[in-house]
Amino acid sequence: MLDLRYVRDNLDVVRQGAAAKGEHVSLERFVTLDNRRRSLLTAVERLKSRRNTVSREIGHSKQKGHTAAGNMEATEQLMAEMRLANERIREMDEELKEIEHAMEQCLLYIPNLPDPDVPPGTTDTDNVEVRRFGEPPRFSFAPQAHWDLGAGLGILDFPAAGKITGTRFTLYRGEGARLERALINFMLDLHSSAHGYTEIFPPFLVNSGSMQGTGQLPKFAEDAFRVDGTDYWLIPTAEVPVTNIHRDEILEKEQLPLCYAAYSACFRA
Repeated sequence: MLDLRYVRDNLDVVRQGAAAKGEHVSLERFVTLDNRRRSLLTAVERLKSRRNTVSREIGHSKQKGHTAAGNMEATEQLMAEMRLANERIREMDEELKEIEHAMEQCLLYIPNLPDPDVPPGTTDTDNVEVRRFGEPPRFSFAPQAHWDLGAGLGILDFPAAGKITGTRFTLYRGEGARLERALINFMLDLHSSAHGYTEIFPPFLVNSGSMQGTGQLPKFAEDAFRVDGTDYWLIPTAEVPVTNIHRDEILEKEQLPLCYAAYSACFRA
């Protein structure tokens, strides 16, 4: 999520950056909320300052005693002013909470801005080739897609998966299942043994805070799977639980880098 102050100070940059990613971002509501928030903060600070002054005046008045002419009435007026100030501060604090929540929702829908070196474009034809490594392989035969090869070798079973679950799923059989397991182990072993990553086996259920922390919510809620009646979501990728290991923490630079590797099933539409 972009910093509130950055968005406030760079509205045009944010608007143009979002447009370059094909996102239409309306910042008018954000500006309206931000202006109201700053106005309320100023008003609350003034009221709190006045409340402190009145509190001191009440203390001085009580020290003089209520027998002095008009002193009791003055004290009662000050106490009435104090009650009104407290009530108004409470109301404004509640409004501030609502505004800050609404502003957070606005910020959550603003995408990260593209790097200035990224060429603008809306389709694949706008892509710019930066460099080339090697050449695409040439075959003396018509290559087949992996799903056709897998079905032909009997290691991918689409009919069984369709019966068990539905379309867009597959069941790995025999050597296919062994190959899948071997690739998972190879990836984890390579990163943990050869590169020093800490292996993580994360939970497959996370809360809404974790989904929001990695940008899944609220924008991609319709593509995710929530457990009815709970605050749990099936993870769309291991990135979600792994990233949230250090959510809301401040890390010292001496602790960095922190390198993690994880495998998980991925649940997303």
